[in-house]
Amino acid sequence: MINASVIGLIGALVIGGAAGFMVGKKTIVEPEKQNGDLGTTRSARRSAPAASFAASGSREGSSSGMRVNSTSEALALPGHNNRIRALMDYYAGLAPSQFQEEADKLEELPWSERIMLGHLLFAHWGEEDPTAAMAYTKTMGFSGTFVKRTVMRSWASKFPQDAADYFSSNPSEFRMGGAMGGRGRGGSAASVIAMEWAREDSTGAMAWAQTLEGSDQRDALQGMFRQVAAEDPSKAAGMLASITDEEARKTAQNTIAREWGSKNWGAAKGWIAGLPTDQQQAATARALRGMSNTDATGAAAEIGVLIEGDARNDTVASIARNWSRENPAAAAAWLGENGSADAQAASIGSVVSSWVARDPIAALEFTQQQPEGPVRDTAVSSYVIANQGGDIQQNLSLAESISDNGMRRRAIGITSVGWMRQDKEAASQYLDTTEALSDQERQRIKRFAQGGGH
Repeated sequence: MINASVIGLIGALVIGGAAGFMVGKKTIVEPEKQNGDLGTTRSARRSAPAASFAASGSREGSSSGMRVNSTSEALALPGHNNRIRALMDYYAGLAPSQFQEEADKLEELPWSERIMLGHLLFAHWGEEDPTAAMAYTKTMGFSGTFVKRTVMRSWASKFPQDAADYFSSNPSEFRMGGAMGGRGRGGSAASVIAMEWAREDSTGAMAWAQTLEGSDQRDALQGMFRQVAAEDPSKAAGMLASITDEEARKTAQNTIAREWGSKNWGAAKGWIAGLPTDQQQAATARALRGMSNTDATGAAAEIGVLIEGDARNDTVASIARNWSRENPAAAAAWLGENGSADAQAASIGSVVSSWVARDPIAALEFTQQQPEGPVRDTAVSSYVIANQGGDIQQNLSLAESISDNGMRRRAIGITSVGWMRQDKEAASQYLDTTEALSDQERQRIKRFAQGGGH
């Protein structure tokens, strides 16, 4: 049975990991010959059950209870979660030889459906026949850089050693796109492989990571240590001594600190005290950020252990954001007392957004009390955007008071587009007469409201 948390995770992956997935059409080129048949031996173990399942024509035991015979049937179902469940079941029943045909069909779909189906399809393909899936990504042009990460994550979740061999033999495939194709939400390919490998063999994952160089090694070690530290921070700390690269060791050390802080602040603090003096502040900041995920008020009480600087600013912002999910008023008050101007500007937006959901009147009062400057601009912008179901005239008046041009334009634009759906004439009249926008900005908002993009 697929529960709601799984569906939520899939949604996050679709939005984050696959964003930009279909930028441009698939370019038909001859797939490059792979360096050997890495992964086919282990992957074949998965292929037979899938082929048998598809050949039987039966989808009994479907986690959703809704049997479909095509993606179009799945997309016709009522309810987004129902569609995802049905699509997962449908793709799980495909034989490896059927994935390419399904991938070819993606270009016929609207972009939003293409992204959702693309992520689910390549996630399954990456488990069943990863080398074929990787070869197909090379026919997709620029958009293939996004898909590679999806394939690699699925491949590594089942056969991390094979995925690692492929990565080591084809490193250039994961350089293209930088943060888009290699890093970003979900981690780099090296990080994902090492993290998955560490679930079953942390020693093997460590050994592989240290065969890599530069950022690849740091990423792999970070992923490996994140997994080990999540289970046993003390064990992870004991593995640090074998890392020879200084930057990689510091990265792994900070990863341990964050995971340990989320589990046991006292133990983490004791371990940090034994680190070199010049590294203790960075590790303490990470530990407090980890602690704020599970105990934001406790982390807030410990902020005094950090000296002024970027590490403290980032930690204050992290604590405020996490605390605001439980008590935005308290988080805002604490932020004002403990955060620098930079820390306040970086996190007040998320605090106000959470506050609007709980008590929009109090959130409004707070924003109106802020002195002019970046913190007020961020707070007001966040209030207006989060309060789209509120008073339109009040929202527009607040938006016009924002001094930052970009924030003001965005707040007015979002509010005006929503207003046009209710009263196009009144919204258009406002856009034509307001002095808070330039002529170019007015036209841009109107085009967007009419579905013409930017």
